[in-house]
Amino acid sequence: MVMRGGFVMPRLDFGGRLAGGPQRNGLRLATSSGGVRGPEKYRILDLKRRRAQIRARRALGLVG
Repeated sequence: MVMRGGFVMPRLDFGGRLAGGPQRNGLRLATSSGGVRGPEKYRILDLKRRRAQIRARRALGLVG
């Protein structure tokens, strides 16, 4: 925990080295071992985007 301005904030640990270090392994956003390339990759990304939009609309109650 870190104390700043009277508030106690948890310290974020990304599992890698300190920020600005030579390696930042803990900050990976996605794995590189997907194996899907080319036009198929964009089709799958579009499908995931559409499904996420549908889930969000249902969660917000915009669609029955």
